Amino acid sequence: MADLEQYLKRISEHRVNRRGFLAAAGLTAGGAALAACTPGTGGGSSAAPTAGAIEDSLFIYNWSEYINPDNIETYKAEFGVKTVQYDIYSNNEELIAKLQGGASGYDLACPTAEYVPGMVEEGFLAKLDLSRIPNQKHIDPAFLDLAWDPTNEYQLPKDFGTTGILYREKLTGAPVVSWQELYDLTLGKFSGKTVMVDSMGDVFVMPLKMLGYSLNSVEKTELEEARKILLDLAPHILALDSDTYQVKLASEEAALCLGWTGPLLDLRADPATADTGYSVPSEGSLFWLDTWVMMADAPHPNASYAWLDFIHRPDIQALETEYNGYGTPNSEARKLVSQELLDDPAIFPPDSVMPSLEGAEDTSGNNQRLDIWAEFKGAIGG
Repeated sequence: MADLEQYLKRISEHRVNRRGFLAAAGLTAGGAALAACTPGTGGGSSAAPTAGAIEDSLFIYNWSEYINPDNIETYKAEFGVKTVQYDIYSNNEELIAKLQGGASGYDLACPTAEYVPGMVEEGFLAKLDLSRIPNQKHIDPAFLDLAWDPTNEYQLPKDFGTTGILYREKLTGAPVVSWQELYDLTLGKFSGKTVMVDSMGDVFVMPLKMLGYSLNSVEKTELEEARKILLDLAPHILALDSDTYQVKLASEEAALCLGWTGPLLDLRADPATADTGYSVPSEGSLFWLDTWVMMADAPHPNASYAWLDFIHRPDIQALETEYNGYGTPNSEARKLVSQELLDDPAIFPPDSVMPSLEGAEDTSGNNQRLDIWAEFKGAIGG
């Protein structure tokens, strides 16, 4: 991955638009009501807390199945933490809507990098005291000093990956390697057997890259062309599902999925689903970076710092990568990851793929995109 540092600098050149961030809550009805779903109450500030006794609880708000359960148990045993509460969201917009609805009580979350500047501007995040995260030194410099957080004060890189196509080759007969193929197969042979992650930014990648446009496009005419493709697809889509799409692939309820590599290792390890493949479509796709952040009102700041340092201990981070199937930004951890995984182009994109990848900007405040997404979701399976 010799070109990674130059690539990351390029894709992070555009900072998140605060207007877009503020509009994201409109994607979830009744945002204010979400505040009732919090795990506790907070009342901190954005200042780094003084080191002290590690609290006996930690509340994490995260994507599903994104932490190795064994690492959670190791953390609890090492630090005397009795409870690690793990709540999940399906997309960044859901995370934002909950925070904008007044939610408090979470210690840590894992937004995608382009959402962090907006979260900072809204006062949702605490500055990180890196002296309390000594294992931050293991982060590959390519993932530091990026425009999303140029002083590395608010986010700790977690994992990186791509958005692409998962397919059951025993059903498709051959790898599915382009967005055009996914479109044709979904309208044809596999109507009703394609699932997509419930994430607006990821789904828009498909039509826009099919058309040769930037996945961040907010041009009216380009989005209207993308709308037509999505509405063509909608009646043929089985479901939008960010959390259990691997179950649909395993049962053969779905043959195709627009998704991420997370479930790939488990699917390939099972003889019954070993034919599962993943491709970065030939027209290009999204390269994403997820990050650890601490909430400004984190009720358990010392437990949070203990976790952030623990999770980037190279041996622990290597176990994360082996579990969740995403690339780690931790250079020392990569030395402990199996060579088979390091050589897997689905997990660690090779240099030959990097030029076709594009980083995301926060386009969640574009009303045309919001309207198209709502129309698409309403037409699913119709």
